[in-house]
Amino acid sequence: MRVLSVCLDLGGVASHRTAAALHGLAGFGPGVVEVSVVKGSSTRTRTGVVHTTTNLGPDDLVQLGEIPATSVARTLFGLAALVPDVTEERVRDAVDCAVRDGQASDSWLWWRLERLRCRGRNGVAVMEDVLRARAGIGPTESWLECVALNRLAAAGLPRPVVQQRIRLRGAFVARVDLCYPAERVVIELIGYDAHSSRAQMIAGANRRNELQLAGWEVLEFTYDDVVRAPERFVGMVARTLAARAGVGQPRL
Repeated sequence: MRVLSVCLDLGGVASHRTAAALHGLAGFGPGVVEVSVVKGSSTRTRTGVVHTTTNLGPDDLVQLGEIPATSVARTLFGLAALVPDVTEERVRDAVDCAVRDGQASDSWLWWRLERLRCRGRNGVAVMEDVLRARAGIGPTESWLECVALNRLAAAGLPRPVVQQRIRLRGAFVARVDLCYPAERVVIELIGYDAHSSRAQMIAGANRRNELQLAGWEVLEFTYDDVVRAPERFVGMVARTLAARAGVGQPRL
């Protein structure tokens, strides 16, 4: 098989449109062979299209018969990175097909998005647009915010205010993901790209301190907290609201 021959020749794996065809994703079939190789690895031919990458981890690789290939998630992000050579509509159709056939789920793709976002991976912006459209999320909202709101509602907790601008004596303090103004509780949702640098870590600490000095209790939760451990997430919010009930409010 030509795909296997090119993979062996280059020491790479089938990826992008070739992997999409191998996974049976809608709109992709046999064509020019595309493979990915780890940057710096040696190549002896230039048969087909060769993509270089700095990382191909175990989660990114599968074996399709005899052919090594990128996983469904990595393949979808690879397709997104080809826009505009591949239209965004074709990427959307491939995502729809993968979810419909049980090869992927929206929550799993959002999780992968957050993991890849912090590595600066190509295709992240396009994939985010595709996933936002599937979820019906506007440009100023977050999918993780929507999940958090659903978790809180399912537990019978009141709906928090979304994207609230907080002020103290008329001066702007911060814009927060979710908050309960009466109890003065802030809920911040942290992606994998958060605090990726020393400057961001310092800014985050200063922001938390300013909110606390303004009289707000700050709770921070990750994707894993909200999606994978919702009982702990909801329980902590509920306990904090109960503890904060009746706390006096400084003048805004």
